[in-house]
Amino acid sequence: MVGVMASNTSKAIWGDDAYEWKPERWLSPLPSTVSDAHIPGIYSNLMTFLGGGRACIGFKFSQLEMKVVLSLLLSKFTFELSDKPIMWNVGGVRYPTMGKDGRKPQMLLKVGLIKGSV
Repeated sequence: MVGVMASNTSKAIWGDDAYEWKPERWLSPLPSTVSDAHIPGIYSNLMTFLGGGRACIGFKFSQLEMKVVLSLLLSKFTFELSDKPIMWNVGGVRYPTMGKDGRKPQMLLKVGLIKGSV
């Protein structure tokens, strides 16, 4: 059994901010702890798509799909984080909720329409 979440959020590998989503992390050289870990993932030193002979065969398709959807959404809408704190829960998969007592997945995001985009 592979601990994908444990590998992707290991403080020993990624540092004290391992649980924070920081896309800028990949804009500069990654710390030596990442390369020294020899993570067998096929994308960005992460195990999200696994690696080796059991790697996800659809990972390139999923990347393409995400890029198409994002290009459409970002051209029509504005996105802003809510002021409310986001708590990440684990129940098979990680999901965001508002506060510790949240039982239903929620995405605390303010979405607005870009003028003239409709």
